[in-house]
Amino acid sequence: MKTVIKILGFALLFLIALPNVLFSQDTTICHLLGKNTQAVVNKYGKPLHQDKSDPTMECTFYQSKTSRMAFIANKSGVYQIQVDYYYNSKDKADDAISGFLSTCGSKSMQIDTVNTGDYRILGTGVRMSLTLFQNTYSKKYEVKFKADKSEIQ
Repeated sequence: MKTVIKILGFALLFLIALPNVLFSQDTTICHLLGKNTQAVVNKYGKPLHQDKSDPTMECTFYQSKTSRMAFIANKSGVYQIQVDYYYNSKDKADDAISGFLSTCGSKSMQIDTVNTGDYRILGTGVRMSLTLFQNTYSKKYEVKFKADKSEIQ
């Protein structure tokens, strides 16, 4: 019993210590495109804020110490996802980008390198962009991720 508790403790510690790398490589966030906002809530839990002031559009926001997410939806479902991931070093940000691009490549997505730290990715029904940004004020590196629902199949 003590061994099981220790293993679970180490697993939890690992997940807490490395959320940036694990979460940023998660391309499944794009599977929420076209789904309703309830699917977003089911995956990420109670949002920090939901803006339903426009009857034709709904925005759902999440924020943590390592990321900020926005899901924009209309009656047809989520059509845009924007996420900012925060990293303490350029190496960690580069590792996260490399892992994400590797996952995209393994899913036969087209990756176009616009310039250093700036990528465009096309997949079935999705257009994505990934940009590395150094925030000199916070002294962190940010990876800005944007995914749009695309009619191109």
